[in-house]
Amino acid sequence: MRPNLKLIPLLAVVLAAGCGPFGYLKKVAKEASKAVADAEAAGAEENAPYEYWGAVSYLEQAKILMGYSEYERSFDYGERAKQLAEEAKDKAEKRRRGGMVETADEEGDGEDAEGDADAEGDADAEGSAEAGDGEASASGSASVSIGGGK
Repeated sequence: MRPNLKLIPLLAVVLAAGCGPFGYLKKVAKEASKAVADAEAAGAEENAPYEYWGAVSYLEQAKILMGYSEYERSFDYGERAKQLAEEAKDKAEKRRRGGMVETADEEGDGEDAEGDADAEGDADAEGSAEAGDGEASASGSASVSIGGGK
């Protein structure tokens, strides 16, 4: 019985489907590119700029890595681009519906942490230095108090 030689190329394609440019075509060229396009269509560039531009950057880097045959890294960047694009799309849709509104209080979380630190602790430092005739001397003092004692 003679083996069917027509099936050998088909078998090679099936075995290599998860490797090399075949995986790239599915994950990066189709899925991530579509996700970024969907995010842009949802208005993510305006309503979720951090996530949108992150997705665009990751997608671009995935394409560059693919050009250098860095398949695994390209897949990773493509997957991250897809994730960020989906987040951007969701965030943009919520903001357009009015379900997500930022206020000054939400944006100033870092400032509240600093304000709390100032209320709980004080730090003082004093110092002086003198130089004359080639000789130098210095003195200083520092004190730190931590706690709510006012």
